[in-house]
Amino acid sequence: MNYRRIKNTTLLISEIGIGVWSLITDEWGGNPSLAEDILRNAYEMGINFFDTADYYGFGKGEEVIGKALSSVRDKIVILTKVGYDFYNDRPPKQRFEVDYLEKAVKLSLQRLNTDYVDILMLHNPKMNVIRDKKILEFMLSLKKDGIARMIGVALGPTLGWGEEGIEAINMGYESLEYIYNIIERYPGEDFLRYDIGHFVRVPHASDALNEDKWPVYIDNKLHRKFKNIDWIKKAIERSQGLLELAKSKGFKLSQLAVSYILANPKVTSVLPNIISVEELKEYIEASEKLRLSEGDISYINRYYEENFKDLNEESIEETKRYK
Repeated sequence: MNYRRIKNTTLLISEIGIGVWSLITDEWGGNPSLAEDILRNAYEMGINFFDTADYYGFGKGEEVIGKALSSVRDKIVILTKVGYDFYNDRPPKQRFEVDYLEKAVKLSLQRLNTDYVDILMLHNPKMNVIRDKKILEFMLSLKKDGIARMIGVALGPTLGWGEEGIEAINMGYESLEYIYNIIERYPGEDFLRYDIGHFVRVPHASDALNEDKWPVYIDNKLHRKFKNIDWIKKAIERSQGLLELAKSKGFKLSQLAVSYILANPKVTSVLPNIISVEELKEYIEASEKLRLSEGDISYINRYYEENFKDLNEESIEETKRYK
């Protein structure tokens, strides 16, 4: 496993991270009963970065890390997020009052079985929250007290939060988590100009870049129900040239998608949606063995302009319904 240093810290984390969201519910087609085993396997294979939130599984996403990995706490990097109140509201509503955040962080630490987190993020805040100096001061106070080693903002849902991401950086948040992939390159490309921690999710563009998930179909139980199925089908149809590029190198398109992201040295870690040990092994292999040449990167960048740019713009546009 290859490791990268998080900007402006001494933390070294694995290029491939585990997003616990795909393990503790069946929304990604996995089996939640296997979550602890997959986490332990991931650690044994060299992965030391585990990304969760209090909201995932209403606490289960943190509990499973606390159960599976507490014995190696000093050897792993944990990112968690707060901002959805599932204690008092179902479905949960966003809450960012400092009193609530303080309570939420304490409960997260209990579930994680730790007295600190490495990275603490606000979960999908809107612009007014990002600009709130009292919230920023609270987050910085947690860092001063050793409760969080780094603070940041997780942008979502969807990916059209460019202004919010730049504002978070300008306010002083030290890291971002966001969607970025071969098809949906913006606003991620704009964020990557900054020297902060960059944690990338949805590298396969709602499975459009993962041939093992094809054909993609509508299933209201799966998380990709939030993505327009016609968009996914068009993306798959236009991805065939990249599939051939991957095959020519002896790899899968799903691995190529991960390696493209890691080709940017400013990316800190990428978080594929993993539901099995087999997928885990494939993405680790991509990190370790699939190196894209400058020619490959240039080809993929041209391919984006010719085939995906309009789809990227559609994805940004769909975010407006969440603002």
